[in-house]
Amino acid sequence: MSNYSKNDDRGKEVSISMKEKKNEVIGVLGSGDYGRAIAGKIASCGYSVLVGSRDPTNPQILELIKEKEGTVLVTQDEAAGADIVIVAVGCDHYEKLPLNLLKKKIVIDVANSTSPQPLSQPSNAENLQSLIPEAYVVKAFNVLSAYALENNVQQSAKQVPVASDWPTARQRILCLAREMGYTPVDNCALVNARQIEAIPLRLMPSWRRPLVVVAVLWCLQYLILLFKYQICGSLKSGEPWASVTFKHLALLNFNRSTAITALWTLTLCYLPGVFAAYIQLIWGTKYRRFPKWLDAWLKMRKQLGLLMLTLGAVHTCLGLAVWSGRYDPLVWEPPTVISTLVKYNETSFVTKNVTVLNSAMTLQGELFLTFGTLSMFITCLLGVTSLPSVGATLTWREFTFIQSKMGWMALLMGTIHDGLLGWGFSPKDYQVCSLPSGAQYALNFPLATILLKIPLLLPCVDAALQKIRRGHDRQKKRVVTVYPLTAKMPEKRRRRDVEDLLKYRDEKPPKPVLPQVW
Repeated sequence: MSNYSKNDDRGKEVSISMKEKKNEVIGVLGSGDYGRAIAGKIASCGYSVLVGSRDPTNPQILELIKEKEGTVLVTQDEAAGADIVIVAVGCDHYEKLPLNLLKKKIVIDVANSTSPQPLSQPSNAENLQSLIPEAYVVKAFNVLSAYALENNVQQSAKQVPVASDWPTARQRILCLAREMGYTPVDNCALVNARQIEAIPLRLMPSWRRPLVVVAVLWCLQYLILLFKYQICGSLKSGEPWASVTFKHLALLNFNRSTAITALWTLTLCYLPGVFAAYIQLIWGTKYRRFPKWLDAWLKMRKQLGLLMLTLGAVHTCLGLAVWSGRYDPLVWEPPTVISTLVKYNETSFVTKNVTVLNSAMTLQGELFLTFGTLSMFITCLLGVTSLPSVGATLTWREFTFIQSKMGWMALLMGTIHDGLLGWGFSPKDYQVCSLPSGAQYALNFPLATILLKIPLLLPCVDAALQKIRRGHDRQKKRVVTVYPLTAKMPEKRRRRDVEDLLKYRDEKPPKPVLPQVW
């Protein structure tokens, strides 16, 4: 049976078995949504939980507490008498609590600030510790919401940082978080609670750079298409500047720019891996960090992939809206033109040519649709397996096969999908502002990436790369030339060379630097 030790009032360690630990009573000061949620979660682990309220006779609160099995509604003074006390009230109400009853107890602070605070300012947990100097204040569970606690959202994948100046108390709460099904993270001293309290207030910090990159790419594509088809196209054809000139801005141009950006974003997911492989081959080692720009690029590949999945879904929906021979004549059989009499007025008819669109696709159109569907399907599979709950069920080989090999397959099929639409254009398309069609210039970036990947697939190159990634370090040995003692050379130089040789022979090899995970 595993043991747990904590400090008693005299500073000595007392051993407590796991069975005795389960008999501990945990108090929660606060009967609000969060207080009830964390009380119910802890009670489900086998603990007895006392929920302290300023009005324990309130029938509405009593009814809500009854729904949480293993919890009892009591006064705040009674809850403060528990072995571990969770302060589930806002920082503005700290002074209203029975602080004198919290001495020599483990006190967990779960409060968050309502707005981001500078790191130079003390955290809520530090303020609580200053109010109760004799208590063992621990910062924990503030990254969990009431909804997540009640519905077991992100259970095992959710990290719970814990900080405290009291090592024994910190270890006890780390154990409690693990029992609740979360992944505890030891953040050491209580001063680190400043960073912990800033976590819930962050607005997608890892998504900002990928969002900016994708937004800039999309705007660039949209402006190019606007310049080619609307501005230059109107000047070339002599159309008036009317609403008909810009009728395709909302749908056709939007769909084209979304499609190009999706293909380029998918390329951005795999190009940094190619650069990393070439750098490792040049360096001959994996024990050197990549340049900062490449390291940052590698770390945002997951976000880029999910953004690509979003763009691909939007392109698919918009593509269905414009899927007709009028918008994509290259993938449909040629239309039929018939001459017919059209009634002009009551007494006369006019002969007009009427174009009847064909409902059958060409071979080019069928391949275009097939490769696009397969690329979108594989991209969806990549997005699903990137979820922590799904990725945890896969072995490392399965995960890398899906994310790497099938990801490259998605990029190859997406490139073919775009190329099938681009091959039917003629040099006449360059007459409009001397710009190629969107389907043509969109191929440059992915084709260049695929060409860079091909040499890495050669058996000799791949074997050398895998050898380096297994830990082989190809370093150039330093050669020290020492003249024979009998040679005619200055005594100082001979002595210096001999000392260099002995120093080189006796020096220890440098310790390898752990590589950056990517």
